Amino acid sequence: MENWKNIFFLFPVMGYYLLESIVAAFFVSFAWRFVFAQPTGIYISYVQWVVGIWIIKVIFFDVFKLIAGLASMGNTNQENNQES
Repeated sequence: MENWKNIFFLFPVMGYYLLESIVAAFFVSFAWRFVFAQPTGIYISYVQWVVGIWIIKVIFFDVFKLIAGLASMGNTNQENNQES
């Protein structure tokens, strides 16, 4: 059951990364459109920026560090409960 809990925790994290990508893509898309698109001749849409940034965030996501942090946080909570 603990493994499923860890797997289901990934969905909110990926959603958070998607929201971060939406915000970051707004600024990157704006800069690209008005500064780099014309000189390079490469036009990238806002949605393509969102997906690209989200993919990079997911690739660099360290699931093992997250699970280790959650496990240590759970141990701390158990210790606090036992002391009370």
